[in-house]
Amino acid sequence: MSSLRREALRWYKILQRTKNEVFSGDFRTISAARQRIREEFIKNKDIKDEAQIKEKIKIAKDVDVELRRSVVQAVRKQPTVFEARITPETRKMDNVMFDPDAELPPPRSKKCSDKK
Repeated sequence: MSSLRREALRWYKILQRTKNEVFSGDFRTISAARQRIREEFIKNKDIKDEAQIKEKIKIAKDVDVELRRSVVQAVRKQPTVFEARITPETRKMDNVMFDPDAELPPPRSKKCSDKK
């Protein structure tokens, strides 16, 4: 088995574990993610070009990072109360208050040409 094939299978397993961690307790989402990951890997299993395989592995790595950093689960505790599950890997951004008196630039006029 080639090293790239091993690497691709490794990332398949990593993504499967990541979806279980990120969507913990949400069985419908876990099932949908499992199916989507499987479909994508099966769709690309016959790729022979090393550059394309490396690109697909890079995409798998990026998806793993994005899932771990961007997904926040919210669980309803009461009719109007939700609890967010935020992990140490979750990307946290500054929360800037909205300024209703801020001056916005005027909208740009879009000029289209009929000539091509």
